[in-house]
Amino acid sequence: MTNVVEQSVEIAAPIGKVFAYVDDFSTTKDWMYGLSRIEPVTEQLRGVGAQYDGVMKVGVPLKARIECTAWEQDRLLELTSVKGIETTQRWSFTDLGGGRTRVDAWISYTLPGGPAGKAIAGAVKPVVGVAVKHSSEALVRNVEAL
Repeated sequence: MTNVVEQSVEIAAPIGKVFAYVDDFSTTKDWMYGLSRIEPVTEQLRGVGAQYDGVMKVGVPLKARIECTAWEQDRLLELTSVKGIETTQRWSFTDLGGGRTRVDAWISYTLPGGPAGKAIAGAVKPVVGVAVKHSSEALVRNVEAL
């Protein structure tokens, strides 16, 4: 079963600054709740084709290799898993004028089926809402403090 989480936040910072922060994998652990590890596995660190291995602890540790599958400067970042837990993360950026930016996050994840999948789902589901809320708040706080 595929689960989708959507969240929007407004940040008091120009779109270029917000996009650059989210696009920099080295800052991701500073704002993404539960992310315990992210490491590049390609020489390319940004843009379509860049890949990273990551571990998120949301009730249980979930491992995935993700690849950037869409990238438009100051508009869109999309990361899709190529190994591990099935997930797609899409971050879109809108210039609201006056040095403000809206970030819309769309996150889809599919957990394995069977008894193991049910156990994982039971551990993960209650944490997802908390994770998204904390990630959004941390993103706003961190970018506005730059």
